[in-house]
Amino acid sequence: MKDDALEIAQKMHDAEVIAFASPIYYYEMSGQMKTMLDRVNCLYGSDYAFRDIYFMSAAAEDGTEVDRRAVNGLEGWIACFERAKLAGTVFAGGVDAAGQIAGHSALGHAYETGKTI
Repeated sequence: MKDDALEIAQKMHDAEVIAFASPIYYYEMSGQMKTMLDRVNCLYGSDYAFRDIYFMSAAAEDGTEVDRRAVNGLEGWIACFERAKLAGTVFAGGVDAAGQIAGHSALGHAYETGKTI
C-alpha cells in the first residue's frame, strides 16, 4: 500500500509526546485514526521515544461518557507499549457545526494541558 504510514510511524517513534485528535463517531474514534493505529504496529518492540500520550476529541453529543469507548480503544493500543501512558484527555461535546467550538470550555482545558507538556 502506498501511503504515508511508514513516515508517520517513524515520526511517532522519535517523538517524546504524542497527541492524537479524532472526532467521535458513534461513540468511537474515527475509522481513519483506528486504521492509523493498526498501521503503526511496527513500533511495537522497537526502542520508541514516546512516554506520554494525549487524546483530544469532539462530538455532536455532549455527555461525560461520550468519548469513553474511543479512550478505551486508545488505551488498548497504549497497553502494547510498556513505557507509555495515557497522560490526558480533552473532550469537547456539543460541537456539531462550524464555529461551535468557539468559547467551548474544552479549549481552556486543552490549553492548560498543553502547558504541562
